[in-house]
Order: sequence, then C-alpha cells, then structure tokens
Amino acid sequence: MLWPRQAFLIPIYFFSRIWPRPILLLHNRLASYVVFRLWREKRQVWQKNLAIVLGKPAQDPVVKKTSRQMLLKYGLYLCDYMQMYRLLKGGARHLIPELYGLAHLQNAMQSGQGAILITPHLGHWELGSVLLTMRKIPLYAITLRDPEKKVQDFRDQSRAGMGVQSIHIDPERFETVLKVVRLLKENAFVALLGDRWEGGKKAKVTFFGQEVFFPVGAAALALASGAPLIPAYTILRGNGRYATHAEEPIWVRRQPGVETAELLVQKTQELARVFEKAISQYPDQWYHFYDYWERFRANENNFNPE
Repeated sequence: MLWPRQAFLIPIYFFSRIWPRPILLLHNRLASYVVFRLWREKRQVWQKNLAIVLGKPAQDPVVKKTSRQMLLKYGLYLCDYMQMYRLLKGGARHLIPELYGLAHLQNAMQSGQGAILITPHLGHWELGSVLLTMRKIPLYAITLRDPEKKVQDFRDQSRAGMGVQSIHIDPERFETVLKVVRLLKENAFVALLGDRWEGGKKAKVTFFGQEVFFPVGAAALALASGAPLIPAYTILRGNGRYATHAEEPIWVRRQPGVETAELLVQKTQELARVFEKAISQYPDQWYHFYDYWERFRANENNFNPE
C-alpha cells in the first residue's frame, strides 16, 4: 500500500472501531479542517470540480464552503464504512438507511430479470447494499481491481461480511460480461459505479455542461439481459442518518432504426442527466479527489462507442 494512503486509512480504521460516534464526529471535523487548510494543491482541485457543478467560479465562497463540507463528509463516510461490520452483530443501527423508491426494486424482483443498480460516487454507495441483503436479495458488486491488493482484499471482505459478493471485471474480456448477464437472468441484482470511465467501451455525454466520457457497460448489460437500469444513491442527511433513493428504472431496449451504438449513447446520456439531478442536490457528497473534468474530458481523437 502506498505510504500516504496507508497513513490516512490506518488511523481511521483503528479509531473508528474504538471511539463512540460523537467523538469520531469531533475528531473528523478537526482533521478535515486541518487537511483542507494545509493541502492547498488538492483544495484547488476539489474547488475546480465543484465549481462546474455549482456553476460558480472556483474561488467563490459557496464553492469553498462546499469543498470543505465535502472533505468533512468524506471523512465521515470512511468512519462509517469501517463500522459497517457492526451491523452483523446487531449494532450501528444508525447506519441502516431509510429507503425511498422501494417499489422500483420490488417490481424488478417480480419481473424475474434482476436489476442493475448504478450510482455515481455520491454519498455512501457501499451502505445501500445493506437494505438489499437484509431483504435476502442476492447482490453482486461489479468492480475493477484496485491497484493495491490490500485495499482490494479489505473491500471484498467488508462486502462479503454484508452478504455482497464482489465480481472483478476486465472491460476488455467478454467472458466476464457473460457471467454478469447470467446472474441477471437468474434474477440477481448487480451494483456498480457509473460516473468514471476507467477503460472499455465509452460514450461521450454532456454532464454539467461539459463533454465527458461515461462507461457504456451498464447500458450494454441492460440491453443484453433485459434487466432495468435503476439509478440509486445513499446520502447522508442533516440529522446524521442515511437515506437510500432508488429512482425510476431506465429500460434499454432495441428501437427500430436505431443502431446499437447510438442506443447505448442515448441511454448513457439519460443516466448522466439522472446523476446530474442527484449530485446537484448533494454536491458536497460527490467524491472525486483529482481533476474530474480534465481526466474524463471527451477527446474526439479516441472516441469510439462501438
């Protein structure tokens, strides 16, 4: 594990398991304030990311405040992530989110085609899985491998402890896609993140007025399996509790006169609009720690949705 990441995560792992939540909140507030003040280079990146979301200059007071809140809430996300194991022992009941949009999930189960739950890096995306596993819904997390094996192993073990199985995919290998399609046809649910293109097929979408690349894998899975895309996100509310929102499903079905590549782009753009709406409501819970707009900016020279 790289030293800076290790130095950051180990104290959180340790103290989140021995300190009560009020103490964690206090120390998280102090630590996030210090990091925000001292890490000027990253602070500028966070403000640049959120400036586009908020439609304001990077140095605007609202952008600065939102950036501070983002770091504060991400620290709490990490603390709560480390405490998820307590749910198995009947503790940490404050972590169980309220669920909005249950009917969309129930309809998907009744259809017998499973569902593809897709979320941006918004709020506590790992915590939403608790609601499904508590209802005995088979859930698989679709993810790329982390470059740091220890981090990957910890994530896999944490998910497994909550009843969620991890599937590591290679976007370039078709057999992994077939495996996921088979699971969906068995009425399983799969969950994945959808606002970062990390390889494989992509589509150029308009996102907060910027042209960026989104992965088309989720839309392609929906087309191949018949399962609906259900945008979902779990956010931290002002009272310190979480709420999971499942939005109306996006169906990806063949249309007369519409090529497959065009259809995937259309549905991925539709998904981007749903993400925009959610992120606009909770901009201080959209977590990216590099220049998002530069990293995923659409480049016509390598654009290929096929």
